[in-house]
Amino acid sequence: MKPAPIVVGILMVPLLAGCAAKPAKPAAKTCQSEIRLDQEPEPLGSSKALTKELETAGRGHQPVSLGEITHAAGWSDDWDTMIEAAEAYNDDWMNKTAQTPAGTCWKGLPPSINSDPAPYGYYVFLKDRHVVQSVTWHTGSMPLLLLPGERLTHETTLNAKGGGLATY
Repeated sequence: MKPAPIVVGILMVPLLAGCAAKPAKPAAKTCQSEIRLDQEPEPLGSSKALTKELETAGRGHQPVSLGEITHAAGWSDDWDTMIEAAEAYNDDWMNKTAQTPAGTCWKGLPPSINSDPAPYGYYVFLKDRHVVQSVTWHTGSMPLLLLPGERLTHETTLNAKGGGLATY
């Protein structure tokens, strides 16, 4: 045998071995519990009625509480907190904001597509740290602007801002 092919062969063995090795798959995520945002149950009241009342209040000139808006929409008071689920929010962020246990998986979160504004998200109503109802908002019909991680209650005062509502 000629020396060049032997040297090339020796150099190729580690290279081929590296190509044959498969990268390890990340461990499957374990969920202690699961919350689905994209379901349609409306135990508190009509999502459309709430969106309409939020839009009406956003065109007003007086501060209004979130509880007053939910009452005007015909909703029950069986919730204590509202948060937002928006683009790029992950399970850890949602658990921190909702004060739900670590290991809770949030199914149906908007995908992270880095668009501004985000195409859709949810207003999530909770009672004792359990999701009661989620209301979908879409770009162009986002009547309530929240700061990341903000938690609203019945008493939270909302102010008209540019045709919508905000806490600031």
